[in-house]
Amino acid sequence: MSSTKEEQLARLMGALFDEVLLPIADRMRARGVNAFPLAPDVSWLSYYVRRRRSAMTHDDFTSAACADTAELERRLGAHWHALGRHELAGHAARFAAAAQQARPLLAAGAAADEPSPYVYAMF
Repeated sequence: MSSTKEEQLARLMGALFDEVLLPIADRMRARGVNAFPLAPDVSWLSYYVRRRRSAMTHDDFTSAACADTAELERRLGAHWHALGRHELAGHAARFAAAAQQARPLLAAGAAADEPSPYVYAMF
C-alpha cells in the first residue's frame, strides 16, 4: 500500500476513533462503566462452558459477507444493540460508511496481478 493510501486510511480510522469512540468511552468512564472488562467477573463461579458440539464444521470457519453498506450497517447496529452498546449502535451508519471508504484503499494494497519477483524462493 502506498504511503498516500496509508495516510488516507489513517485519517479515516483516526476520525472514527477521535469523533466516535473516544467520546463514548469518556461518557462511559464518567458513569463509572468500563468499555472492556479489566478483571474477571467474580460473580461467575467458572468461565468454563460445556459446548453442545465438540467438533467444528465448515460453517464455523466462514461467515456471511455483507452484500452492501446498508446490510453492514444493519448487522453492526443489531450486534451492538444485542451487546447493550446502544450508543455505539447509533453510529453503525458511520462505521459502515467508513468501511465503504476504506475498501478501495485496502484493495489498492492487495497483491498485484504480477507474481512476486521472489516467487522462486517458494519452490
